Amino acid sequence: MVKVSLLFLLAWSSVFLGSTCSLNRIGKSDIGLKSLEELVLIRRTLDAQALKLRGLEINIHRVLSRVVLLADADVHAPGRLSSKEDTLAELSKRLDMLLERLSQQDKISTKLLELNEGSIRVCHEPSLNQTSLKELSKDKDEPKVDFYQPAKSDCHELDTDVRVDGVYWFLVPERNEVQRDLHERYCAFATDGPAWTVIQSRGGSLDSSPPENFNRSWDEYRAGFGNLSRDFWFGNEFAHKILYRDDHELRVELQEEGAPLDWAEYPLFWLDSESYNYQLSVEGEFRGSLPDALGQHNRMDFSTYDRRRSPAKSADSTCAEDYGGGWWFDRCTQSNLNGEHGVHQRASPAIIWMSWRTGTDKMKSSRMMIRPVIPTAGDTVDED
Repeated sequence: MVKVSLLFLLAWSSVFLGSTCSLNRIGKSDIGLKSLEELVLIRRTLDAQALKLRGLEINIHRVLSRVVLLADADVHAPGRLSSKEDTLAELSKRLDMLLERLSQQDKISTKLLELNEGSIRVCHEPSLNQTSLKELSKDKDEPKVDFYQPAKSDCHELDTDVRVDGVYWFLVPERNEVQRDLHERYCAFATDGPAWTVIQSRGGSLDSSPPENFNRSWDEYRAGFGNLSRDFWFGNEFAHKILYRDDHELRVELQEEGAPLDWAEYPLFWLDSESYNYQLSVEGEFRGSLPDALGQHNRMDFSTYDRRRSPAKSADSTCAEDYGGGWWFDRCTQSNLNGEHGVHQRASPAIIWMSWRTGTDKMKSSRMMIRPVIPTAGDTVDED
């Protein structure tokens, strides 16, 4: 970086101090201001590459530390070898990916350095190497999507110039009791700015698969279920782990077949721990094309058919049983995106949002998404 800084200072001094040519001479040449802008662009790109390299190196050390930790656990707990071996194999795969990305980033930085050095000779040569710059610009205009992002920790850290929705893998695996990975997430660029992490998706599948059953037990809602590429619940415990570290906003999207997308946003969204039954909190100034159907559910505990946390209407009736699915019920509900499909369909539609598309039989879809209120690039999750 010292070498790069010196080269950059030499380039600027040659332009402004007139050590090798005057400002008027540059202004009259074929390159002029355009070359200066290209120098600035190359310098900024070099700085960004240096930051990426440092991030990759840090995460390589994290992966190696986790490998050593798990290897030591294998020695002291031989009865758990099978699961540890699977984890070590996946960690080894992630480490190989990190090393490959580090090599690629290093090659890119080398190429940019060569371009930067060539730009410094702009006053001594008849023209800049425009072909190389065009190639660099073309590469930038046609980015490749990399769904494996071991140097990042969350959807909001993804490159906003490459706005591709999909399932991404971050950091190293952190699996729960049903082998779902906290760092495997569906990221959606639903609005301007950073991507959102989708924590609920329903009814949006385009294939012919049967609809996912959302009438699940407490443990299933705790751990998560479904396919991240189709219908799923991310998991109450995973959502809590993400939300408790920083302030997050919530976005709800609803759509009926053949109708425009409707949405609602809550500036602050929070899920308490399982000890407090994943109690819901929504705060701030509500905004959206939908009515506020979560305000009434504020401070309500999560409920499922096998763990009743809503006030019962009678001795043998609960909201979770009446409407199906798991939700923050309150005598009984103004919203429930997880109602039951199929032969046991209740009188109310499976996707409920106060005053939204009631009385229609068309297919409906829903998504719940979270994003840090003030995203900060480079944040990483805490290690155990």
